[in-house]
Amino acid sequence: MTSDLTTATAVPGPTGFRQTFRRARRLQRDPLPTFLALQREYGDAIYLNLGRLQLMLLCHPDHVQHILRDNYRSYRKGVFNAPLEPLLGNGLLTSEGDYWLSQRRLAQPAFHKQRLAGLVELMSQSVRPVLDRWRAAAASGQPHNIAPDMNQLTLDIVGNALFGTDTQHMASVWREAFAIALSHIDYHSTHPFALPDWVPTRRNRRYQQAVRQLDAAVYEIIAARRSRPNGHHDLLAMLLEARDAETGIGMNDQQLRDEVMTFILAGHETTAHGLAWSLALLARHRAAAEKLRAELDDVLNGRLPTLDDLPQLPYTRMVLDESLRLYPPSVIIPRQANKDDIVAGWAVPADTAVLLSQYVTHRHPDFWPDPERFDPERFSPAKVKARHRFAYLPFGAGPRICIGQHFALMEGQLILASVAQAFDWELINGEFPELETAVTLRPRGGLSLLLHNRQ
Repeated sequence: MTSDLTTATAVPGPTGFRQTFRRARRLQRDPLPTFLALQREYGDAIYLNLGRLQLMLLCHPDHVQHILRDNYRSYRKGVFNAPLEPLLGNGLLTSEGDYWLSQRRLAQPAFHKQRLAGLVELMSQSVRPVLDRWRAAAASGQPHNIAPDMNQLTLDIVGNALFGTDTQHMASVWREAFAIALSHIDYHSTHPFALPDWVPTRRNRRYQQAVRQLDAAVYEIIAARRSRPNGHHDLLAMLLEARDAETGIGMNDQQLRDEVMTFILAGHETTAHGLAWSLALLARHRAAAEKLRAELDDVLNGRLPTLDDLPQLPYTRMVLDESLRLYPPSVIIPRQANKDDIVAGWAVPADTAVLLSQYVTHRHPDFWPDPERFDPERFSPAKVKARHRFAYLPFGAGPRICIGQHFALMEGQLILASVAQAFDWELINGEFPELETAVTLRPRGGLSLLLHNRQ
């Protein structure tokens, strides 16, 4: 049933060519502060006519609830999928409709909390060499850029979680190819008028070669697993075992490849950048850092955390949640209207591109008093229960919420606890990193810290 837009209110926004052009330039150069400025000027719904693209920015948790849960079938990802499709194919992040639902049902059991519990020891094993490198950096007294280490650590963890030891022999090639692919996607996300992938530029050729390398590696592992299926307990083994409840059919090689690429992309950069922002915020807020370490010293007493420890570290989780509120690795959830719709009284014509922004909604003053302040206590159980359910969405919301949410939070809490009990750290010259917005929100230029050994 089509909504009657004559009963709805037109969404306000800047008008006139000069004003619209100026806004478009600001959005490309500095999107997040521009989004916040637009919300302050126009309210929770803003219309932007960018020529070929008509955008609507919706900021209220009620809008999030309507689009991502209550009426999610009326929206698609649409034009926003294009930069991701060569790498991710038709995986969970990019697929639509009944195909997405079928894939989600097949993959969901692999991400059950009980299944993920077996990965904690694997995570701890991956953390140990990073802690050793950082101890050497701390002893040297020289600043250390922790961002590349975090990226490598989370890529290793998600790779091992997916494939066990099957990627060890090609780890360096895997990391390099994925870095090239991510750099290419980042470039296209921030340069909307860049030449399409089929044009044989040097950048496009490097990207295509990287995707071919990744494809070859993934298909090689899948073929080996199909020929020797026994003795594996990783996520790929679970995906290979998955069967549709109605047809009894599992995933073919192409489907497995697309989901593996999706899990790697969604499962390592986001966690790495979320942890980097956590460390930067703790360096700036010493009282929170001291409270965190007191909890870690009391519960862990110098050892690496186990799965059983994580519920005993509530403040550690609250620090992580508050970091994800202020600096969510994913800052925009794009959708495109399949048909006319009305969202909280606002008219949304068919095919309009709708943007929900975690960065903006996480700073909505009606739900987050003094929103720029770092305050982990916002995530005490009582405050979480009293808050609008859709005011906080670092992993999205509704039926398409990130399937790896529990994996990411378990990983993030474990790594943060391991690092914070082993080190103290400070920002270089007290300078908090600038924002860099691409596919993920990251500290511009990485995050250089002066590390100090605690033990």
